[in-house]
Amino acid sequence: MKHSTPLAAGSLPYPMLDQVSHRAYVTLLFNKHRIALQRYLCRMVPPEDAAELVQESYYRLLRHGEMVRIEALARSFLFQTATNLARDHHRRRLSHRAAQHVQIDDCELPEEHQGPDEQLTGEQTYALLERALDELPQQTRNVFLLHRFGDRSYPQIAAAMNLSVRTVARKMADAVEHLSAVLESTP
Repeated sequence: MKHSTPLAAGSLPYPMLDQVSHRAYVTLLFNKHRIALQRYLCRMVPPEDAAELVQESYYRLLRHGEMVRIEALARSFLFQTATNLARDHHRRRLSHRAAQHVQIDDCELPEEHQGPDEQLTGEQTYALLERALDELPQQTRNVFLLHRFGDRSYPQIAAAMNLSVRTVARKMADAVEHLSAVLESTP
């Protein structure tokens, strides 16, 4: 006969792995703490990113939380994981300068048939961009050209140029920032 031990205060019923699976335990935690965790994350990241970070927090609990069987510890693990994910998310957005990205849908596309004035302006802008590209350091220019015109991903560029993906992202951001500054400075 098995002796049952009383559950710790604030713990969920999780007597043995063979009776209640770890996945079911995490599902129970998810249902119980999801809303509070999402509200907490919404104070640190945009709401559309908060839902993704909630999912990632639970995924990490599912992967690494076998030893977290007391609900208070599991909740603490979830909120600490979510905090770390939000910090990482914020750092990643800063390093990629995501706030400066422009959706292609927001840009006006030129009409197929341009008048002489529009064509001249387009040619001048093209020449200005060519000069601005020449001003970039060689490696930064190569990263930009491979990504924008060679349809290469950051990992592909990193492998081809023997750089880290993070360095490729920074060089790409530097190139975009320089070209944007040149375009903004022209009348």
